[in-house]
Amino acid sequence: MNSNDRRTVAVASFAHGLVHTYELTIPLLIPIWMMTFAVDTAVIGFVVTVGYVLFGIGALPSGILADRYDTRKLIAISVLGMGVGFVVVSLAPNIFALTAGLIIWGGAASIYHPTGLSLISRTVSERGRGFAFHGVAGNLGTAVGPLAVSVLLLELSWRYVASLLVIPAVLVGIFTLLVPIEKSSRDSDGGVAVDSQESFSITEFGASSKRLFARGFAVIFLLVVLEGLFYRGVLTFLPDVFDTAVTSETAITTDLFRGSSQYLYSGLLLVGVFGQYVGGWLVDRVSPVRGLVFVFLGLAGISTMFAAITQPSVWNLILLSILLGVFLFGEQPLMQATVADYSSSDTRGLSYGYTYVGVFGVGALGATIAGYILTKASFSWLFVVLAVLAVVAAIVSERLRRVDTGM
Repeated sequence: MNSNDRRTVAVASFAHGLVHTYELTIPLLIPIWMMTFAVDTAVIGFVVTVGYVLFGIGALPSGILADRYDTRKLIAISVLGMGVGFVVVSLAPNIFALTAGLIIWGGAASIYHPTGLSLISRTVSERGRGFAFHGVAGNLGTAVGPLAVSVLLLELSWRYVASLLVIPAVLVGIFTLLVPIEKSSRDSDGGVAVDSQESFSITEFGASSKRLFARGFAVIFLLVVLEGLFYRGVLTFLPDVFDTAVTSETAITTDLFRGSSQYLYSGLLLVGVFGQYVGGWLVDRVSPVRGLVFVFLGLAGISTMFAAITQPSVWNLILLSILLGVFLFGEQPLMQATVADYSSSDTRGLSYGYTYVGVFGVGALGATIAGYILTKASFSWLFVVLAVLAVVAAIVSERLRRVDTGM
């Protein structure tokens, strides 16, 4: 990558890491908020859901903005907006103010993914490597950010920790605005130039969406929904699976791991860094759709192995979770490149908007489905369902590949 590519990836990567740090820090604060504001799980669950829903559905209008305005400025607005949200959270005197802070955070966070991915796909020459580094940064934010917050909460009040989280948002926002990035003239699909500040209309939105889905994007949207269902379904309750395994181990092993599932979980997410790199490496060497077929089949096989465990232990779950981390996060650069392949430059932001509505909006149902299965059955049945989702995704990917190659 040239210097402009590196600056572009740096801007997007710093912001991406922050988005997922905030996203995964919120669950750590929920028990503390329940005590601070004297609310039950139903109330706090609704409050947090409002922020997360905005995080998902806000991606679509953000994608529209990404096709019309300077994506770098939009990224800065996103990052600084998340910081403002956590300022409100840290000062919240009651549950209503906390809700307002999370609404600000969710709305600001929803801007990032369509704009960040659009910036990389339009500007970076080695797109696969760009997506890979971007994904690694998100993975580091997912794993290291919450881990650091967990450590800080041992010594500091939650309000002080929340206020400390504002500092990186301010720094990244300033960096984003100041770093020089040259707009690329590269447009492999013949699309129009980016960042045109045209007025928005419903008619134009409909026409852009029609143009996008005419390129086969409906199948891509189905794929990202399946990806989201699998992602939320497996990651939401993986710490609970560890806790279950720990109680079945010997006293020594139990003492070693009890109460440490969140730290193990963070460590396993770090494995995804390698997966992101492998996925980005594949993007530059094979058809992204072909790579998706392989990865989804791998996820189906890993899920089947999880389901086949009759006597779970910490050690066999760690081994399988390492494989899961590599394949689950390795899939993301391949999917992002596939989205880019099925959208023109003038609908690139819109395509990523639809993508993250599918992943974070519709895909959020994966957590509900997983919770229901674990309540009525066992984690083995959860992984059976996840394996089915992965197989369906592999079949859809293979069908898409055959259409592309004329088979």
